[in-house]
Amino acid sequence: MKYLLIGLFMALSLTGCSTRSPSANFYLLENEFSDVKKTGSLRVGLGPVSVADYLQKPQIAIRTDSSQIIFSEFDRWASDLRGLIISSLQHDLATELNTSNVFEYPWRKSDEVEVSIQLDIKRLDASFEDSSAFLEAKLTLSRKHGQSIVRSFALREALDGNDYAAAVSAERRLLQQLAKKIAGLIQQP
Repeated sequence: MKYLLIGLFMALSLTGCSTRSPSANFYLLENEFSDVKKTGSLRVGLGPVSVADYLQKPQIAIRTDSSQIIFSEFDRWASDLRGLIISSLQHDLATELNTSNVFEYPWRKSDEVEVSIQLDIKRLDASFEDSSAFLEAKLTLSRKHGQSIVRSFALREALDGNDYAAAVSAERRLLQQLAKKIAGLIQQP
């Protein structure tokens, strides 16, 4: 009887120890691959780019209402979100402006930047309740020989599903929208 109780206790202990926590999922803001040669000569400087404090975490932020944020323990950015944003905007601006000359701050004097874009990302998150992702940003666009323009943007993008992958995809589309708006400002006379 004594050995039976010891055996039962060991079996229960091993079963309890074998439970595994969910594995983490890591996400990137993917850029579409394009081998199209860019023929434009415009030279654009991107930066400095700042992001809100709450976005400086590896966990993906989900908004549950207007003032509450949940950070997923198992759904994370695969890299620094600020760096992912910069990389995405460099790619999208190069595509929109047909130039290979989009330089990250700090750029070299020899880069001969004609237009610089300073950006402050105040919000980039999603809400499963609203089935939307949101981006709020303030932009200062300065021309080498001309005026500066300050603009604020509040963009919204519908989610294709109700999970973290859908939230990340919608956030990527928001950055594409922002790049189109910035390119439009740059192309204005």
